Amino acid sequence: MSILAGDLLHIGANNVIDRIQQAGLGNVNVPTETIREVGNREVVDIVPQEPDFTFTLQSFDVNTDLMAFLTGSIGGKGSAAAPGAADPEGTEYRFGDCGFVNIASPWKKGSTGSAGVIEAGFLIPAYYPTAYSLNFGVTDNSQQQATLSGGSYYFAEAAPLEEQKTGNGATKAFETAHPTVKYRRGGVEGTAFLNVFGVIVDGDVQVVERDYTVTGGGGSKAVVTFEEAPLNGADIRFCYFTSDEQAYPQDLHADPKVKPGAVRGRNIVIEIDGKRAGGGQTFTLDASVEGEVEREMGTEDIIAYLVKGTKVEGVFTVRPKDKDDFFKLLNQITGVSRSEVFGWFNDHTVQLDVKIQNPKDPAKILKTVRVEDAKFQTPGQQAQVNTATDFAINYASVNGDFSEFKGEAP
Repeated sequence: MSILAGDLLHIGANNVIDRIQQAGLGNVNVPTETIREVGNREVVDIVPQEPDFTFTLQSFDVNTDLMAFLTGSIGGKGSAAAPGAADPEGTEYRFGDCGFVNIASPWKKGSTGSAGVIEAGFLIPAYYPTAYSLNFGVTDNSQQQATLSGGSYYFAEAAPLEEQKTGNGATKAFETAHPTVKYRRGGVEGTAFLNVFGVIVDGDVQVVERDYTVTGGGGSKAVVTFEEAPLNGADIRFCYFTSDEQAYPQDLHADPKVKPGAVRGRNIVIEIDGKRAGGGQTFTLDASVEGEVEREMGTEDIIAYLVKGTKVEGVFTVRPKDKDDFFKLLNQITGVSRSEVFGWFNDHTVQLDVKIQNPKDPAKILKTVRVEDAKFQTPGQQAQVNTATDFAINYASVNGDFSEFKGEAP
C-alpha cells in the first residue's frame, strides 16, 4: 500500500501546520568530492561535502499561524491552539524576526481512519526561514509559501516529537518526556550517537559538545544539559524520535469553524495609505533573505545563519474599470496630482495593507499584511486585441521587511 499524503502531518511548535497543499525537501543530493592520489589509478574515496537542504511548504491557510510559528510563537495541543492563538488582536509578526525552527512529520499507521497511531516519521531540525511568499487573485485560492534552509534530516520507524521547555535562569538539565531512539553518527561503522536534534534557545541553534551535552537515550530518556543555564523565560526547543507509542495527532487540525479552508479574491482588500485601491486582479509578495549558513569544525550541523540583508517585493496587477479609476490609482501610488504628468520615475513611499476577510463573516479580518514603506513603479502599457487591459505595478519595500498582524492592524 502506498504512503499517502493524507497520512502525513507537519507539526511545528506543538500544532499542525494547516491547509498544506504540498510540502517537501528539495535538493537532497549531497554534493561529493572524488579523492584520488599520486601513484594510484583507482579512486580512493568519495567524500560527502556540506549540504544545504531546502524545505518548502505551500498552504491555503491565510491566518497568521505560520508566520507566528516562524517568529517563535508556541502553540498548544488542541485544534484551536496553533502558534499565536493566545495572542491578542493586532499582534504583529515581522518577517525580519524569524528564527530557527524544528518541524516534525509523523506518519499515520495505515487503515486506521482519522485516528490511529504513529508508525514512523521524519524530522527536519534547526531550519531557518529564507523565503516567504503570498499569492492572491480574483479567482484563485489564496496561498502562502515558506522556504526553510537547513543541513540535516532524519527518518525513523518511530514517532518524531518536539518538546518545548522554559528556562528559569538556574536549571541547566532538561530531560526528555520519552525514551529516545539513537542515531549512529557516520553511518553503520559509527560508534558515536545522537539522541536529540535541533536544540534551539530563543531562535538560536545550540552546538552539541560546546553549548550543551546529551546523556542517556538510546532506549531510555535523554538529558540535555546546557553549559550555562538558559535565561529566565528562555524558549528552549529540541526534537527526537521515540519508540513509545504515540497517538496520531489528527485532532490538532483546526476545525473549519475556526478557520476557512481557503480564501478567494472576493474577501481580499488592498489599501494604499488607508484608502482602498480598486481594480485589483492579482497580488504577490515575495520576501527573501540574502545570507548563508555558518558551520564550524567539529560538528556536521549548521550552527547559525548569517543574514546579510532582506528583500521584499511584489506585483499588484489591476484592471481599471475606466480612465478615472486608473489615474486615481496613479495618484495614490505616486502622490502626484492628477493635474500633472505621471512619468516613469517615482520615489514616493506609501503604506500598503492587504486585509484578509473571514469568508463566513467578512466584517472580521483574519489578518493584515503590511508593507510600511512600499515604493511602487508606475506601470507600462500592453494591449491585446479583444482583451481588457491590465496594468502590472511592481513595488518593493525600502527597508526590505513586512509584517503580518493578527486581525486588524493598529
